[in-house]
This record gives sequence, structure tokens and C-alpha cells, in this order.
Amino acid sequence: MGKDHTILLEDENSFFFYKENKEYRGLYPKIFQDISDKININLKVKELDTNLILDMEKGKDILIMDLIETEERRKKYYFIPTFFYLKANMYFLNAEYIDVTNFYKKRVGVIKGTYIDKEFSEKYEFLNSEIIDVQTRERAIQMLKDGRIDGFVADNQYGFIDTLNKIELNRIPTMVTTLAVPKSEKDLYDNLKKYFENISSNDLKNMISESRREYYKDKFKNRYQSLRGRSLDVLYPGERSNYPLYYLEDGKEKGITVEYLSDVADILGVNLNKVIYTESQDWKRNHIVAAATVETSSERGDNYTNPYYTLAPVIFNRKEDGFITNLIEVGKERFAVVNNSYYMDYLRKNLKEENFVYVEDMDEAIEKIRKKEADYSIADYKTLINRLYNSGYDQELKIAGILDEKYDLSMVVRKDEEELFEALKEISASFLNENMTKNIYWLKNSYEVKNQKRLVAVSSGLFLISLVFMYRAKKGLNEKKKYQDLMMSLVSSLEAVNQFNDFETGNHIKRLNMYSELLANKLGCSKKFCDEIGSVASLHDVGKIGIDRSVLKKPGKLTKEEFEIIKLHPEIGYEIIKKSGVSTMAENIARYHHEKWSGGGYPKGLKGEEIPLEARIVSIVDVYDALRQKRVYKEGFDHEKSIQIIREESGKSFDPDLVNLFLENEMKFERLFNSNT
Repeated sequence: MGKDHTILLEDENSFFFYKENKEYRGLYPKIFQDISDKININLKVKELDTNLILDMEKGKDILIMDLIETEERRKKYYFIPTFFYLKANMYFLNAEYIDVTNFYKKRVGVIKGTYIDKEFSEKYEFLNSEIIDVQTRERAIQMLKDGRIDGFVADNQYGFIDTLNKIELNRIPTMVTTLAVPKSEKDLYDNLKKYFENISSNDLKNMISESRREYYKDKFKNRYQSLRGRSLDVLYPGERSNYPLYYLEDGKEKGITVEYLSDVADILGVNLNKVIYTESQDWKRNHIVAAATVETSSERGDNYTNPYYTLAPVIFNRKEDGFITNLIEVGKERFAVVNNSYYMDYLRKNLKEENFVYVEDMDEAIEKIRKKEADYSIADYKTLINRLYNSGYDQELKIAGILDEKYDLSMVVRKDEEELFEALKEISASFLNENMTKNIYWLKNSYEVKNQKRLVAVSSGLFLISLVFMYRAKKGLNEKKKYQDLMMSLVSSLEAVNQFNDFETGNHIKRLNMYSELLANKLGCSKKFCDEIGSVASLHDVGKIGIDRSVLKKPGKLTKEEFEIIKLHPEIGYEIIKKSGVSTMAENIARYHHEKWSGGGYPKGLKGEEIPLEARIVSIVDVYDALRQKRVYKEGFDHEKSIQIIREESGKSFDPDLVNLFLENEMKFERLFNSNT
């Protein structure tokens, strides 16, 4: 531990890592310095080059940040998950494109040699795209503008200065940024893993803010000098109860918006004057609008930056009242709305003025609902859950409907402020709140719960009650919407019931969806099949709702009679799902996931390919997860012991072809278990 260790980072010329005056700077060097200070490990950063990757492949003791895992690399290196989700997206300019099929036989840019290059070629071969090497993300954007490509594929780790349309490529698995540590350095690995697992959200947030400020000051240098010292008017929302976006705590304004603007003021050397939204002309009069929906800003013809937050609106009302699936259903009922809120333009398209009961903020809206002075109100889901919990109103109010729309919030700059817009557009590329694996805004304050487990229970309970009854009201919806909402209802119900019996079961069914979708994906199943099994695999044991708790939770070995009772749960689950009309796949999984390849399973004794594919997939991953878990009647096995048991059951309990595929990707399943336990 006393020797120096070199960590290699790729110079992306972003606030993560860059070089300034021969000095390495950015978020990652700051983090590794923090590790050196706190754990007394000598860590030095160095710029990555191709030759050093080749040295790594040969097994030399080199640490690399943001390296993609492969089977070969895992033989020599440990991989520590760090901070960011890597989701593959198709980026493009044509606003008329609505899904990935629009890129059939189109020119698609890909950076050759990256993991996305291989994944896109394999998973989206059906598009017959003309693959073009774009070399860098910046070059890809220029080629888009020049019309040389129709779209390009990249992950979301780094933002873009330009505002681009995007479609998420769901067939490419979501990954997490990692730190690769040589297996010869086990102590170093253990210490680094502990650090990344335990770093506080507050420390990480401060390091991100400091790195952002330093990076843009270095990058801008003499640019935007005309802005320095200027006094700019910033239009803030009138409502100050939108946690974590913009809220009051102990009389102080806090939230993502406040911190964003604080960084902007420091980087550009400007003074920002707060103006509270009151009149429509404020949109045009002020230099910056702090938080406006992209839809609203584009309609008004203003310049808007990349989004920095996404609102997920839900409708809420009293628990004893009904549910709503569409605003058309409101009729003459009263809708409590915050005047000049984010949702007003949307609501005015669907409701009449006589429907509105205007209030100052969410707290007043809640009071109007409680006192029956209004029938419904609307709020961001995260904000509402926090507010209901902290006020204790979660026993009185519920979510009555979920809107399909989501709203991206951006900073909007006045049309005549071109230089200010260019500066904010660049800075906005570093606000990647939705990409964080660690929620850096979930901090201790009056809008955050003190007991996170209870928040989960409250959140799940609200959605459970809402979704189950919403389904009953959805007869008028089309079949696709009916299917999706019912699926959410049943999954939520199962999670709530199982977590009441055993908290770990909730994690088990969550992992089972992930495992099943991964194995189906590796098998080359269609996107529809992969998406569906990733949603309904968790319904496999819904029939256990009908099994006596004393039998389910018995700590010792079951008697023959008790085991016969347990064996009833597949048929019970099948009947529940069949009557609910979810899908044939869900029925098959619930009924046949205990069948064995050799024919010795239950309830029907099916053999080989008589067992539906979806049930064969769930059977393997269900057993793997059950072996890993510690239960009241057994200790959990480690990964190696678990896969040994699965290997031994190939051709007996499990489809041998699926077992081979599972073993080829065993480390991915181990990682899913470790990161979701």
C-alpha cells in the first residue's frame, strides 16, 4: 500500500479530466487526491494512450478509469463501479424522427473500436445502416450539421454543447463507469471499493461543482470578457417548494437551480439579480429564465440550453376519492394549480379556466385538497413524495393519475443576448444530474426523509394503491396502455406484499427482471421479448400470496405435506395472472418456472423444449439469485459456489444451451446481484 499507483484517464477535454499548463485537472484527479488524503494511498493520474491499454491487456499493473469490462480483462482485473450510468443513445437533428426504425438504411456515425460500436452492429443489425466512423463526438456533431450522417451513436457520460434530439437504444445494456484495478493489488482494490461505496453525496456534489468552475474558467480564459461584472436579471419560479429543484430550507433558497446559477455566476464573473415570476412579459424582459420547459421556451422562440432536470408530473387527490386516467375526465371538477407553474401551458390545453383553483405553492394546493376546496392537483413525483412524507399527509392523499408527458427543464436566454447564450450553452453540457448512479441531491434537509426505508415504503404504497385502482378505471384506454398500466400495478403489488413478508424478496424480484432481460438479450431474442420478460419475470412467484406464511417462512426443513403446499403456488399464480389478463408470457413464467429440463419438475412435469422459453430463462436466474441470498432457512452461497451448482444441473434442471450462455456471462450476473442487494 505504500508504493505509488498510477491511474490512467482518457483526456476527454471535459470537467472530468483535462490538462492545463501541463497539470492534470478535473473531477477525477480531485477524487483521487481525496482518496490519497483520506486513505493514505499514493495515487497519481496519467493520460491514457493506446500503448498503455496494450500493456494492460498483457497483465501489467495499471489502473484505468472508465474502462469497459470484458471477459478477458476480468481474468486480470477487478472492476469497481463509480458514479455514472452509461446509456447508449442515437443522437440526431431531424425532429420528425420518433423511433429507431427511422434510421433504417440511413447513415449512422459510430466511433469505431468502442464497446458501442460492437453492440450497435450486433443489436441493431436489422436497421441495415451504413456505418460511418465519426472518430470523436465533436466531429459527429459537425458531420450531422453538414448532412454527412443522419445520426450518431454515443453514450451519455458527457454532455453536448448543441441541443440534440435523442432516442435511447434499449437493446444496448446500460453500463456503469468503472475503475479497473489489477488482481495483484487486492488490498488496494478493497480500499478503493470501500471509498467509492461510502463517499458522501455532499462531498461528491462539492467536488463536481469545484471541478466545473475550474474547468470552465480555464476553458473560457479571455472569452466572454464582455460579460464580466455585468448585472443580469434572472427569472425564478414563483413557487419555492419544488424539492430538489428549487425550495426553501431554514429561510434559505436551495436546490439544483440555485446551485446551477451559483456556478454560472462564479464562472462568468457576473452578478445575478433574482426576479420572481409574476407577469407573462417577464419571459422577454429578463436576461435568463432559470427553469422553463423546453416545450414552452421553443414556442416562445427563446434560446434554451441543454436540460438539467426532468419533471415527471402526477395527479393527486384524497385517498377516499376516485382515480383519473386522462384530463378529459376532469369535467367540471376543481383543479388546484400553482399560478404560472411549469404545467400551466399543458393544463390550459386540456382544461377550461373554470376548472382552475389558483394557489401560491404546493403546500396550499395540498391544503385545498385536504379541505375539499379542490378535487385534484398536479406535482412532480419526487417533489410530491417528499412533501407528503414530511407533512404526514401520506395517510390522507394519494396519486390519482400519472401523465404520459415528462418535461425537460432548461435555462432560457433572451434572444438579444447571443454571447450569454453561447456561454450558458457550453456550461449546461456539464449538468448531467439524470446520469448519476449516486443521487447527489438526496441530502439532509427538511424536504428529505430521515428514514429512507420508510420513504421507499411510502412511495411504493402510494404507487401500489394508485396503480391497482387506476387499472379498474382504464376500460376506455387502448390495449397497449391498459397492458402497461396493469403490468405496473401487478409488479408494484407483488413487491409491496413480498416486502411486507421479507424485505429482501423485494430486491429479489427486482434483480430477477434484470437477470431475465440480460439472458434473453444474450440469447438474441427480439426487443419485444426482452422488454416483456424484463417487466414480468418478477411475477413468477405471485402465487405465493396464497401460501400460508408459516410454511413460506419456516426456518427448518419442510415436511412432505408442507412441500406439497408450496408446490401449489405456480398454479395459484397462473390463475391470478390469467384472470388479470396481463400476457401469455407472464402466465407461462408463473406456471412453469419450476419445471425441469429432465421432466422432473412441477406442476405439469414438462420436459425439454415443452417448457416455454421464458420459463426456462426465469428458472435459471431464479435459482442463481435464490442460491446467493441468505434466507431464514439457509446461508447464502458465494458466486462461485452458485454457478457450480447451476453447471451441475445443466441438462437436468436447466436447458443446457441457456446454462452455457449464462456461464459465458456469469460476471454480469454477479455484478447485477452485488449492485442491487
